[in-house]
Amino acid sequence: MPPEPLSLPLDLAPGLVDGDTFLSIMGALPTGVTVVTTLGPDGEPYGLTCSAACSVSKAPPLLLVCINRDSRVLKALLERGEFAVNVLRGGGESTSARFAAPVDDRFRDVRWEPGSAGGVPVMSADVVAHAECRVAAALDAGDHTIVIGAVVAGGPRPEVPSPLMYWRRSYARWPVEEDPRTAALTLAAEG
Repeated sequence: MPPEPLSLPLDLAPGLVDGDTFLSIMGALPTGVTVVTTLGPDGEPYGLTCSAACSVSKAPPLLLVCINRDSRVLKALLERGEFAVNVLRGGGESTSARFAAPVDDRFRDVRWEPGSAGGVPVMSADVVAHAECRVAAALDAGDHTIVIGAVVAGGPRPEVPSPLMYWRRSYARWPVEEDPRTAALTLAAEG
């Protein structure tokens, strides 16, 4: 059974910036875009778009995601104790929008397969990498829960050139410069 979320004593309200100012500040920080997935009690897939994901530690391999405390996905994730972080590729805007929308069937027409380390949904399209995780800790912080996952499986997809980015409430693609060695091989093959 995964650990119960701890709570931070956040009696800091006096002197803090307002929520809109905070969102503007954080919107200036470019982030990758992920879809966090898990399975519900009946085996149904759950998922949501998450830009608050980052590495925590190399040894042991840990990452974190921050999820709204009212989220049904968070509840399923904590009950299951396992989740996957699917890092979206450039061009994955429609997948991001689907998993950010308040719809019931987010997985309709989405290709995924059960992960190797617990069966949680691993997306088979629109991703540059994925990490399958076991919940190591959870910490309530304000209106979100910070979930720390121990990475038990996953990997990059080197054939996918660039990730989807989010900056100032807009999508962007990471600029990829062509490797001159690859360009020369491509030109030689075409010539």
